[in-house]
Amino acid sequence: MLVAAGITALGLLLVGSISQLFGLRLGGTIAIPVLAVYTLKNALMLPIFVLSTILAFLGLSIVKQRTLLYGRDELLVAMAIGSGVPILLLVGLESLIPESLQSVVFIGSILPGLAAYNYHQLKPQYRVFDVLAATGLYVGLVALGWLLITPNLAATIGEITPPALYTTTTDVAVYKNAALPTELEPTILGRPLVIGLFVLGLLVSERVRSRYGIRMGLIALPLLGIYALASKWLILLYVILLAAAFGFLSVVHYVTLLYGRVLISLTTAFALLAAVPVVLFLPITRGLSAYFVAILAGIAAYNWHTAPGAKRKLFVPLQLGTFALVLPLARASGRILPRGFPQQFGVPQIALAVVVAVVCFAYVEYATVDQPAHERVFEASILSGGDDE
Repeated sequence: MLVAAGITALGLLLVGSISQLFGLRLGGTIAIPVLAVYTLKNALMLPIFVLSTILAFLGLSIVKQRTLLYGRDELLVAMAIGSGVPILLLVGLESLIPESLQSVVFIGSILPGLAAYNYHQLKPQYRVFDVLAATGLYVGLVALGWLLITPNLAATIGEITPPALYTTTTDVAVYKNAALPTELEPTILGRPLVIGLFVLGLLVSERVRSRYGIRMGLIALPLLGIYALASKWLILLYVILLAAAFGFLSVVHYVTLLYGRVLISLTTAFALLAAVPVVLFLPITRGLSAYFVAILAGIAAYNWHTAPGAKRKLFVPLQLGTFALVLPLARASGRILPRGFPQQFGVPQIALAVVVAVVCFAYVEYATVDQPAHERVFEASILSGGDDE
């Protein structure tokens, strides 16, 4: 995990710096750093990413020409199209794709859509330069990973933290005879169930965003629900990193006034680096899962911070309430591992989850002040003639 976290953190800091200095998007904040780690894990991720991104870019172009969709809807369309190729590969060729690659491909299926959307936001004359800069950054990060994954370092940095790139399922480690003996991680949920859970999470996330104006993360909570079945310590790791990253972000923003993709780059890089010492004190054995949890915590901290001041207090109840809804669904259809929770699953556990969800959403509804309808404001305005009453 140490190598994966270090490479990604460095990549995020470089993305933030390049964005600040030159205004480039580089396919999104996390796309290139995470793709570099994915490529080290399995080389097939690169052609899958490139093909999916091209298709998502072309598909979004057609949608924009033929519809009036814009903004957030463009992102959702791009992600839907960009996820098509990886998911179709998993569904159609599941028996031919190694288990280690399946989870990486699935979680990484959101990256092509993000990259395609970001390239659509650029003016055409800047896209080629942006692609070249992203390519240079990607090559540099992969080269760094190649240098850090060696037999000489396997006994040191490879064993300090739970292995993520020093495993027998990592292409570079196997090729360079640097792989450490590790147990294969068992499948928790079947692919169709995971897809269904992610779609449900996306719908809930978008509903929360439209109703309360707070971003929850498109796949964050469904992914946390799955991780909970693997290890309760991964959820504790998320809570610790979320609090730490939010505090770090608040201080940085107060001192520097940085914002946008620069701030999210710094925050996510901090979460990744902070995860390394925390993992040393927690009985976590799934290095790649801890890596993803750190990224989710960094992004969630940014979403928490960007919530309007009066609504910021609603973020934690919304996260807890949504997680309480997702966890029973994952538990009912998935496999529970020895360190996962809830180990016991029946009516009491389902009832507790429902109570937590109801209390959280009831509080959010109580604390939410609805804005007056635009039509009512217009009718009552003296600039529109006022109300006839």
